[in-house]
Amino acid sequence: MSIINMDYWELRKIASQLVPREMRLPGLDGYKMKEKGRKSNYQQFNLATQEMDRMERLLDVGGISSFAEVSLRAQSCPMPLNIDVWDGLQCPYKCQYCFADYFRHSLYTSFFDNSKEIGLRSCSEEFYKKELDKLMPHVGESVSGENTVINAVRLKIPMRLGIRFEDFHPKERKTGVSLGLLKYLAAAHYPIMINTKSDLPGMEPYIDVLSSNPARSAVHITLISSDEEFLKSIEPGAPSFERRIAAAKSLVDAGVRVVARIEPWMMFLNDSRDSVEEYIGRILEAGIQYMTFDSYSYSAYSKGIAENFYQRGWDFERMFALSSDSQWLSSLFLGAFMDLFRKAGLLVNTFDQGNVPDNPDVICCSVGDWFGETGSRFNLGCGVGAIKFIQSKKGQPVTWTEFENYVLKEAGWLSQQLRKEVYMLWNGAGDAAWPIYWAKGLEAIGSDVSGTIWRYNEGDDFRLQMLREGGLL
Repeated sequence: MSIINMDYWELRKIASQLVPREMRLPGLDGYKMKEKGRKSNYQQFNLATQEMDRMERLLDVGGISSFAEVSLRAQSCPMPLNIDVWDGLQCPYKCQYCFADYFRHSLYTSFFDNSKEIGLRSCSEEFYKKELDKLMPHVGESVSGENTVINAVRLKIPMRLGIRFEDFHPKERKTGVSLGLLKYLAAAHYPIMINTKSDLPGMEPYIDVLSSNPARSAVHITLISSDEEFLKSIEPGAPSFERRIAAAKSLVDAGVRVVARIEPWMMFLNDSRDSVEEYIGRILEAGIQYMTFDSYSYSAYSKGIAENFYQRGWDFERMFALSSDSQWLSSLFLGAFMDLFRKAGLLVNTFDQGNVPDNPDVICCSVGDWFGETGSRFNLGCGVGAIKFIQSKKGQPVTWTEFENYVLKEAGWLSQQLRKEVYMLWNGAGDAAWPIYWAKGLEAIGSDVSGTIWRYNEGDDFRLQMLREGGLL
C-alpha cells in the first residue's frame, strides 16, 4: 500500500521499524534537577566604606511583578498575549515532559541566592489591577508604536493564562488570585483563554465568572491521554483524567468553549490504539467538539527529562526522534494522528507549521470564530497567518506586499520589530523552528522587490518528497 493512503496505525508500524526501541535499564534514582548555584558568602570590599559588603541577588519571595507579555512566539502565533499571576521554582503538577520547570530551576538557582525560599509566588491584586487599569483604555485604538502588549490590547487579542505556569493549582483554590483576575477581565468585557491541566475552572465560582464574561472565555484543557496509570506517572501532581473530563463537561454545559489539548503528542507513549479510541469516545460524551495538537517541543530536550523518562521505562530518544527532532517526519506522523480525531467528527487545529494548511480555522487554538464574534482581532501578521493567507489565494502567486496589505487592513503589526521577524520567515530565514516553508503545499515560485513569491498547491506535500528521496516510498 502507498504511504499516501496509509492511516496512522500503518505509519506507526513503519516508524517502529525505522527507529527500534532502545533496550536500556532504568536508573535507580532517576535524575534530579540540576542546580548550578551561586557562590555562598560572597563578599566584596567597598572602597567608600572600607568594609566588606555581602553580595547577594535576591528574588522577591512575596510575589511577582511581571505578569503580562507578548510571547517570543509572536512571529508565528496569532494569540501571543500571555498573562500569568503565579510563579515558582517548580509547578505543583510536576509533569515529566515539561521543560519550563527545568529552565526555571536552572535560571533561578544560577542567578539568585534565595531560590529555595520562594515556593509558589503570586501577583498581588493591587499590582495587576493597577497595570490592567493602564491597559484597558487602549482597547479599540489603532495599532501604533512598538509596545507589543499595548498593541495586543488595542486589538482585543484574548489574554491567555497558564502559558508560563499553571494558574489553577491547589493553592489557587485557597487564595483565589487567578479568580480575582478572571473577575476583573469579565467586568472589563475582555476575552480570556485558559491553558490548564486543572479541574478548578470547572468549579464554582470559576465557572460562573467564565461563563458570564460578555467578551467570552475559552478553556484549553490539556488531556494528553485517557490512560490513568500513564497520567499518574507522567503528570504525577495533576488531577486525574476523570476529574478533568468532568470539569470539561461542566464548562461545556455552562456555555464556555472547551478545547481538548494533546500537547505534547509523543509517539509510542500516548498514542496506543485502545487509549485513543477510548479518549475520543470520552471527550465526545463530554460535549467537546474542538481540539488542538502539537508535537513534542524541540526545546524540551534535556538530560534531566530524558533520564526521568528512562526511569519509568520509556524510550525518550526514540520518542524525541519521531515526535520532534526530525521536524518534517514528526509533522507528517502528527498529521496522520490528528486525522483519527477528524474522522470522529472533531474540529482539529494545530500550531505545527507543516499541518497548518489542514486547519479549518485561521487561529490555530480552535477559538477564532468564538472570540471573533465578540470583536476580538488577532495577530495575523505572523507565520501561521501568512500560511493561511497564501492558502486562501487558491494557487495564485502571493507576494509579501499583498500579505502586508492584508495584515494592515485586518489588524496591523504588533511592532516593526515583529514585522522584520515575520519578513525573515517569509523569505526562509530567521528562527529555524518557524519558517513558513515547513507548511505542506507551499511552493516558492520566484521573487520580486518585496521578497519571495509563494503559491499554494493543493495536494503537494514536501514531507512525502523527503520520504521518496530517502528511499522510503
